Formats: sequence, C-alpha cells, structure tokens
Amino acid sequence: MVDNLSVLRGNHSLKFGGEVRFVRLYTDRLGGTTYSYSNLAAFLSNTASTVSYNGDVSAPSPFNNGATGNRLAKSEYYIGYAQDEWRIRPNLTFNYGLRYEYYSPLREDKNRQVVFDIYTGVIKPNTTQALRSLKTNFAPRASLSWSPGEKGLGFFGGGKTVVRAGFGINYGPGQTEDQIQPIESDRIASTLSNVLNAFPANIPQIVANFTSNPNGRSYQPRAYDTPNYSIPERIYSYTVSVQQELPYKLALTAAYVGGQGRNLFLRSVANQITRALTNVDPTKNAIVIREFSIVTDNGPGNNPTVLNPFAEVDYKRSGGHDSYNAFMLTLGRRFNTGVTLNAQYTLGRSFGNTQGSNEALTVGNLARNTKDFDYDNGYNNFDVRHTFNVSAIYALPFGRNLSDLGKMLTGGWEIGTIFNGRSGVPIDVRITRNDVVYVDAAGNVFNSPAAGRTAVINTPGGGQSRAVRRPDLIPGVNPFLNSDRTILNPAAFAIPKPGTNGNLERNLLHGPSFVQQDVIVSKKFAIAEAANLEFRTEVFNLFNTTNFANPPATLPNVLGTGTNQLQPGQPYTAAAGGTFGIVNSTVAKTVGLGANRQVQFALRLNF
Repeated sequence: MVDNLSVLRGNHSLKFGGEVRFVRLYTDRLGGTTYSYSNLAAFLSNTASTVSYNGDVSAPSPFNNGATGNRLAKSEYYIGYAQDEWRIRPNLTFNYGLRYEYYSPLREDKNRQVVFDIYTGVIKPNTTQALRSLKTNFAPRASLSWSPGEKGLGFFGGGKTVVRAGFGINYGPGQTEDQIQPIESDRIASTLSNVLNAFPANIPQIVANFTSNPNGRSYQPRAYDTPNYSIPERIYSYTVSVQQELPYKLALTAAYVGGQGRNLFLRSVANQITRALTNVDPTKNAIVIREFSIVTDNGPGNNPTVLNPFAEVDYKRSGGHDSYNAFMLTLGRRFNTGVTLNAQYTLGRSFGNTQGSNEALTVGNLARNTKDFDYDNGYNNFDVRHTFNVSAIYALPFGRNLSDLGKMLTGGWEIGTIFNGRSGVPIDVRITRNDVVYVDAAGNVFNSPAAGRTAVINTPGGGQSRAVRRPDLIPGVNPFLNSDRTILNPAAFAIPKPGTNGNLERNLLHGPSFVQQDVIVSKKFAIAEAANLEFRTEVFNLFNTTNFANPPATLPNVLGTGTNQLQPGQPYTAAAGGTFGIVNSTVAKTVGLGANRQVQFALRLNF
C-alpha cells in the first residue's frame, strides 16, 4: 500500500508519503549430493574428502515434528517520508527531508525453522528470533543547487555554471536469500569426511543415520551469529559537482561521489577445529576435534571416540564496512546540428572488509569478533580504478535540399560509435590448503600421515569447506610477470606456515584491462509523417581487440618434499604453480561487450 501527498506553499514544494509492504514467500529449497575429492588419485580411487547430502525442505522435517510441504516466509516493510523543495532564490534551491524505514525480521508462518547457536552448539527453540531488526532507521537527506551569477555575463554568467551538493543516508533490508536460511535449514543436511567408495552415496543410510544418531550425524545448518546480526544495512552517500556550459553547446561536469557502507553483511565459520590429535596408528589420518565434538577418552594407547553432531557451519552476521570514492568527469553535447556526444571518465576506489549482502565471501581468517573481520580489508570485486566511455552520433547533413528521390537515397543517414575502456578488476588469489598437516622430526610439513610425523592444525579453525585461504606474498618480488599469457608470477607467493593465515591482502592485484570500439551505421526511410523504416548495421569490437579475462588464480596444494613440491615459505615455481596466472579465456560475452568482432544487421519500424 502506497500513498503520497503534495502541497505547494509559496516557494516551498512539500511532499509526504508512506508505504506498507507485506512480503509473503513460499519456498522449498531442493537438495542434492556433493562429492569433493582432494586430488586426482583420490578421485580415481573413489575416496572423497567430503560427501555432503542435503534433503528437500518440503520433505518430512527431522526438527519440527515431521512437518512437510512448502514453507511460508513473512515480513513487513513500514516506510514514511517528508521532504521540502525550497526555492530560496531563482538561482538557489535547497532540498531537505527525512525518511523512516522499518523492516520486520523474516520469519516462518508456523515457526518451522532451525535456529543454531554458534556459541553453544545447541539448536534453540523454533520460536527464537533468528536476527534483529533495528528501529532507529531515520534517514535524513539534503541537497543544494546553486547557479552563481544567474543574471551576469561572461563565461560563468547567465546560468552557465551550476554547483550541486548532496548528502543522504539510505537503508536496505539486504537479500531475502540471506535471511531465509533458518527456514531453509529445516531439512537433513549432513557432511561425511574421508569416505571410502564414496560414489554413489547410500542416501537412505545417510537419512536413517541422521534421524537415529543425532550425536554423529554431522548436521550442517545455515546459521547466524544472532546477537550480532541485525538489519538493515546502511549507506552514507555524498556528492559535490560543478557543471559548466562551454562553447559549441558542450557541457562539462566535474564531480566527487562518495559513500560509506555500515552494518554490512559478513560471513564466517562456526564449529571450528580446536585440536588435531596424532592417530595411535601414525599412518592413518589425525583425530580432528571441533568446538562441539563429543569426545570420549579411551585411555592410554587408544584413540578417543569423537562424535560430531555438527559439521563445519557457515554462519552470517552484520557489522561489515566499505567505502567508495570517485572523481568523475562528464562531457556532453545535446543534439544540435546533427551531433550528440557523451563522454565520461571515472577515477574510483572501492575498499572494505566486505562487499555487502550481494557479494560477501567467508572471511579468510574465520573471524568471530567484529574487529578480526578486518583481516579481509581490501579492494572489492567491483573495484575498477579507471573507466572511460565515449558515445557519439552524427546525423549526416546530406539530401536535405534534394528532390524526393535524392532525399530518400542520400538523406536520413546516421553514424555512431561507442568506446568502452577500463582498467582491470581484482584478481582473487587463493591457495588450496588442508585443515590438518603432519610435521616430521626435521620440521618438514606433509599433507599425509606417516610414521614419525605429528598432526598439527594447518589453517586456524579449519574452513576447508569454504576454500577462501590466501597465500603469503613474498616481500620484494614483483607479483606480475606480464610475459605473453602469463600475468602473475608464482614466485611471488608461498605456502603459509602451519597455524597461520596468509599475509596477502584481499584482492590486492588487478587483472587485464578492457578496450572495445563499436560502430553503428543506420539509414531511415520515411513512410509517413510519424513513421519510418530504419536499417541498421552494427559492428561490435571493430578492431577485434582481444580482451582477456582474469587468469586462474588458485595455487595448488603442493606441500611436501618431492619433485615440484614445496615447504611453507618457499616460493612457488612455474612447475608447481601449474596453470596459475596464465590467461586461458577472454571476457565471456556472446554479443556486445567482450565479444570478438561481430557484425549484425537489423530492420526496425519506428512509429
């Protein structure tokens, strides 16, 4: 329900309004089975590092008395605003207003949900509120438009210069997909580790074990850090610009645009690994103990019995931050004497410890405290330093004074071009690491157990299911090679020492730039006073420029002392790095930006 009211009072234009929105969403998250193998040998022997099975939400619930069928998610939005456009003087306008927004937490109509406590490892009553919604969401905003010397003469006079500035706070509820997870966790979700003869999985056995063996079912709900998860996300936006009219009907605008994101979406891992015990049989895998493992000590000379009610749990919370700052130049020319021109240049920077609800990744150090999420401080995936675009259309001045036949043949022609150029987007450099490794008496580190080796935690807390580990960056070594198709230098990276996280900043490096020139030629044939037939020839990527996508950027797990294997701290070699840093594809587009040269013809009726 939406309603608005407008009132004019002298030089004030007042507006008031409100909206009440009822969100109702039926959902049935479908499941499936995922097999993960650590290497080719494990795949060929059908020995999976993990087998993850997820049931359907509509299947009989193991948590809510066997409930079946689609779930109904509900939420309400309450929004109101008041604003005033005050024309203080003919050349000075001030806009100001206040907006209020409240988004009720998404909930299931009959409380058919699973709320997992990441601190205690307990499933809370289904009436527990999974997240909080703040009620202090007041959003003031103000803007100013001023044209100095409106009645004056000269370059800046006569309204040829306009100064604008603005500030506002904006709120948003975030993605529904992020808030619906307690509802969609009401299903069987189990992850098994180190599974022999993994494929095909015995699904009935997994389901039966999940139902009858709660202490050993490795349940993997999608969880929240409930005390620290609140909506909405908040953005502070601000801008200042100067627009100047130039000769030849041109207009130049210089602007600063900025924004600060707060209370943004974050994600990490709960039920982390706390201990790795060397197996009594040192040739077998270590005994891994997690936060919520149930451990029974079987006495000296025996491995403890470890039951895992829960697997590694991906959880979400709020408290992230980012920023965007940009300088923008725009040159435009309105249609006049047959020419239209628009050109933009942007120098921008997007930086923070998260990219918000649309883009957030699991934090690389499995942080729990808010300040520890700053380990992921870095450039966001959409950070582009330089962007330059030009579009122009020229109506050819032919055939205007000719006869009907001559005008039909030579008139109505237009030629246009679009140029797009930008610097590279960030490369997300990662490394494959096991949660647990084995150290011999000489201090050498290995992926596999053997006599004389001791099990140690490799990546603090684990996190292998999320695969977001970053390597160490070796000081003084240029991470770029730019040799033929090899962009990244593997020798600039190393395996972190066991028990440490990599020191490489998130998205520190940027990939190949992008350049493309398009051309269009069109001819219009008049049919009637208000109708014409247009024939268009469009050429994408006129010069057939090759625009490479980012190269593969995950370093393989080559821990060991054999051929092409490395120890922590040793630089990667080209042989050990494999395809790392070698571009193997172009920007993936079928038509348009990123495509190879393409020519297409079109016939269009305009009326």
